[in-house]
Amino acid sequence: MDKKYNTYNKFLKDKFGVKVHKLIIDAGFSCPNRDGTISTDGCIFCDEVGSFGSTHSNLLSIKDQILEGIEILPKRFKAEKYIAYFQAFSNTYKPASELEKIYNEAFVDDRIVGISIGTRPDCIDEEKVEIISKLKFPQIELGLQSIHNDTLKLINRGHDFDCFLRAYEMIKSAGINVCVHTIFGLPNENRDMMLQTIEKLVELKIDGIISIC
Repeated sequence: MDKKYNTYNKFLKDKFGVKVHKLIIDAGFSCPNRDGTISTDGCIFCDEVGSFGSTHSNLLSIKDQILEGIEILPKRFKAEKYIAYFQAFSNTYKPASELEKIYNEAFVDDRIVGISIGTRPDCIDEEKVEIISKLKFPQIELGLQSIHNDTLKLINRGHDFDCFLRAYEMIKSAGINVCVHTIFGLPNENRDMMLQTIEKLVELKIDGIISIC
């Protein structure tokens, strides 16, 4: 049976002609919801490494993380090209003057065909968006989790839905693909509320949605 949605893997293979895999990077960023700017507690679902799903850490340089990944991933996933994925914490949470150098460090090999930057809506501004728009095949992954402000407050998200909308419009106006992260089963949310989140994102014509259940 044909899927009623386009998977990210298929999207990348259609674009680049080969299997493309995300190569996860920890670039040593922090988060305003961790360093005291908003809170020191973080979101209730985020662990002490900022939801970083890899075995190495920012003790390795970005270049070394990339080269290590290129050595390992072809054996595990048969990948031929890669998206450099800045995942840990909020990867636009530095002055814009520093970001361009950090992101460009990922392009150390011709097999890196693009970049994906995970961040929060309140860590986006016009200057940062302009820098990202000039990178090779840029994507921004925005953490939202829910469109419901009561839920966002309960999970200690530190921003509201309007903040997300402002960031989204800014990014899309620059022609950058946007992927939005949501969570199903958050406290006090029922099925209808979860569907309302997805329906709103579909209405906004979000490029991609990642949902954790």
